[in-house]
Amino acid sequence: MGTEVYGIGAAQSPDNVGETILVDNMDRSQCRILSDEHADEEGNLPMFRIIGTITKTKVIHNENECEDQYQLKCWKHASVPFVYVEGLIADDSEHPDAKAAAALLKFCQKPEIPLKIGLSVEGGTIERSGHDKKVLARTVSTGFAMTVKPCNHKCALFVKNDLMKSDRKIVPPARYFEALKKSQAKTSVFENKNLMLLFYMEKLKKSLVDYFGAFTDLKCHHCGKAVRLFKSTQNMPNGCSKCGNSYSLSDIWKALNK
Repeated sequence: MGTEVYGIGAAQSPDNVGETILVDNMDRSQCRILSDEHADEEGNLPMFRIIGTITKTKVIHNENECEDQYQLKCWKHASVPFVYVEGLIADDSEHPDAKAAAALLKFCQKPEIPLKIGLSVEGGTIERSGHDKKVLARTVSTGFAMTVKPCNHKCALFVKNDLMKSDRKIVPPARYFEALKKSQAKTSVFENKNLMLLFYMEKLKKSLVDYFGAFTDLKCHHCGKAVRLFKSTQNMPNGCSKCGNSYSLSDIWKALNK
C-alpha cells in the first residue's frame, strides 16, 4: 500500500492573487487525481505526473465537524472553512515520480526543513462574483496537485502517520560509549579532555559537511537548464525560467539529495 496523505485542498480565504473560493460550491464529484504540480495552460496533465489518487474529500466549517485527529489538525492549521482531502500516493509501485514525491513529502515533514509541500486545486471556475470578480462562486475539481508553491498558503499536506508516536529509541554512536567507559570523570562527561576533543571534532566535521553541501543544482527534465540554489531555501522555484515547464517533485527531490 502506498503512502497515505491528508491535508487542506482548498481554504475559504484570499489566495496569492487575492481570490477566494467558496468551498461549499465546489463540485467534487469527479475529484480523483493526485498529481505532481499543475497541468499546463491547456489543462493537459501528462500521465507520469499522475502520482496517486484522492480517496476522500469533505467540507469542514468548524471544529465541531472534525471527525478525527487528522481533520482537527487541518482545522487548527486553516481556521477557516476548507475542503479536507485524503489521498494515496502510488509509491509502492514502480512509479519513480510517485516515489520521489512521497520521499520529498516525508522529508519536508521534519520541523527543521524550511521547504513545505502543499496542495492546489486542479479543475476550473464556472462562476465568479464580487465587484472585482475575485470570488470563485462555483468551481469544479478533478483532483489536487502536490506543489512547493500552493495558491493558498493554508493548503498544507501531511503524511497520514505523522501524528503517531514513534517507538524507536535514539541510540548514540558506539564510540561515545567507548569514550565514556574510558573516562574517569564521575560528575560530568565534559570533564574528560579526550571526550571534549571528540565532541568538538564531530561538530567541526558536521559544519564543513553542511557548508559544502548547502548548494545544489535544480535541473529541468524538459530542457536541461539548471539553476544554482541553497538546499535550505524556503522559496523553491516550481517552474523553469527557460522553457516555462513546471519542475516535477522528482526534479526537486534529486536536487535536495545531491
